[in-house]
Amino acid sequence: MSGEYNPNTQGWPFAGVVCLLTLGLLFFAYSTHERTYLHPRNPMNQQVFHAEDVAKAAHKGEAKAEGHTESEAKH
Repeated sequence: MSGEYNPNTQGWPFAGVVCLLTLGLLFFAYSTHERTYLHPRNPMNQQVFHAEDVAKAAHKGEAKAEGHTESEAKH
């Protein structure tokens, strides 16, 4: 052997790669969150959900008018 074996020097390159990968994933998650998150009190968020709720209520109203129960309307 050319030198004395020191187990404390093994694996540092791999640990560095893992740390860089972790930092990259954290940056990706944070940037995605910042681009897509809407606060529950955001007016645009309420408009989207309000439109979906109105559409669901209209669909349930049609099902009741036809004489179907709510459980049948879901299927």
